[in-house]
Amino acid sequence: MKEAGRRGSTKGFSQLAILSLALLFCLPQPVSGGTTSIQMDVRPGVSSTHVKYATYAINDVIRFFSDNYRIALRKKLRIILVPDEKEYAAVLGKDFGYPPGDAQKLSKTTGGMARDGQVEYVFAAKARKNASMDIFMHTACHEIIHWYQYTAGGNKSAQLKWLLEGTADLIGYHIVDANIKGAMEKFRRKTWEKIKSAPAVPSLRELYSRRDWLAAMDRYGGGVVYGKAFLAVTELAQRKGINAVFNYFLNLKTYPVPVAFERAFGMNLHNFERFIDQKIRK
Repeated sequence: MKEAGRRGSTKGFSQLAILSLALLFCLPQPVSGGTTSIQMDVRPGVSSTHVKYATYAINDVIRFFSDNYRIALRKKLRIILVPDEKEYAAVLGKDFGYPPGDAQKLSKTTGGMARDGQVEYVFAAKARKNASMDIFMHTACHEIIHWYQYTAGGNKSAQLKWLLEGTADLIGYHIVDANIKGAMEKFRRKTWEKIKSAPAVPSLRELYSRRDWLAAMDRYGGGVVYGKAFLAVTELAQRKGINAVFNYFLNLKTYPVPVAFERAFGMNLHNFERFIDQKIRK
């Protein structure tokens, strides 16, 4: 894992010192009157390295959307970092309201979870000792990016779940790659390997609603489902550029999903889905 040179060493700093310095001096100023209040709840057993990369994720996602789209984070952001599945499951129950059985299942199949409330946006992430930092940082980026997607497109953002999740993965790894060189390519390569070795792969039309998505994860496996979505969005970005991918969500405020898609990417939604299903099939 190779880090970009712009990051300084944090050796000798406590978790609180790293966080305080980052939040006081690194966060960009909010745009158009936005306010950013950030609370990081770091549970015992989480390393200072995890705190450092979570802070990079927060800073860089806020900066990406401020610089490229003039969208400010206007809500309190609370981040919960836990060291293992057991505590992650407890957080999913207490802070996210999942029944014990669902919390246990999700603690094994997800690396992070977000919840948008009236006052604050909360996300929790597993910060396991043996976790790769590029994967951990990406999880943090991915969950924050969802806030921007829903802010841009409202509830219509979730009507194409594959595009919602694939975009959060793509932009997330675009941001991670600026900190950990080669992270995007490594993830793309591993995703293709996972898809090729899978006994079956879902069609994009199986990945529309949240219910569809969860059913597909049970049937095909989470890695295959997220991987298919990521590769589909990667194809869109290669054709039209990464900014066009988020423009789709901005278009949703004015247009229905098929029109928003065509305006962002210059192609018919169902024709594109058929193309991807033919390109990525078993």
